[in-house]
Amino acid sequence: MHVLLVGLGNMGNKYFWKLEALGERLVLCDIDPSKDRKTHPFYCHFGDVQEELKAVVVAADPSEHVSIAEEFLRRGLPVLLEKPPALNSEEFKRISSYEKLYVSEVESYSVCVEYLRKPQKSLKIERFGKGRGYISPLWDLAWHDLYLLQRVCEDIQVKALKKKGIVWSLEGLADGVPFTLSVAWEHPQPRRRWFIDEELLLDFGEERVYSGGELVKEEKRDKLSMMVRDFLKGQGDRKSVKRAMKNLELLESLP
Repeated sequence: MHVLLVGLGNMGNKYFWKLEALGERLVLCDIDPSKDRKTHPFYCHFGDVQEELKAVVVAADPSEHVSIAEEFLRRGLPVLLEKPPALNSEEFKRISSYEKLYVSEVESYSVCVEYLRKPQKSLKIERFGKGRGYISPLWDLAWHDLYLLQRVCEDIQVKALKKKGIVWSLEGLADGVPFTLSVAWEHPQPRRRWFIDEELLLDFGEERVYSGGELVKEEKRDKLSMMVRDFLKGQGDRKSVKRAMKNLELLESLP
């Protein structure tokens, strides 16, 4: 049986190489026929796929995510949906009740997650990327930190959005504690860091944890491979769907 990969753009290519390394039999799909690798069955429309499938990974344009995922979820197939899973929460509701739906949360496999804790005084987050995404830096980058924040805080409120140059900054409260979340595309100094209570530094980019300025843990991980492997084993985190819905609602609530 095959794994269908829909979308061969930036993230789709990353999924392709991980699935290849895991030895999966692949079927590829992309609206651009020039992306046919000639090494696997290829289709320009997901509805034309003939092979017997065991799972589907969707990394297409977010505007198409729900319609593509719904087609295969209705058949009872497990679907891993790249973020953002939809353009709004109302659209996402169409598929959020399917038990075999999972939403990508690659940063949940970082060593830093082992040290996540609820902030007591302050939280500062920076996620500056060197590339670009589909919608905006918030939907592309802040998405990761919002689902991570949900792992340790129940009441997350976004109070303000500020823009300075290429940097977009969210200001809000996490269980009553002030936080700032700053993101940017094409930043000259890419980094992914959390500063919790000015004492704990979680460096998601370097996979390092510092406490009081001292390095306490470093462990390089192939996070994407780990997530894909869990998904194919049926061990994906079902709570990712609930967190994705909350992320969509938070982004929609922005003033």
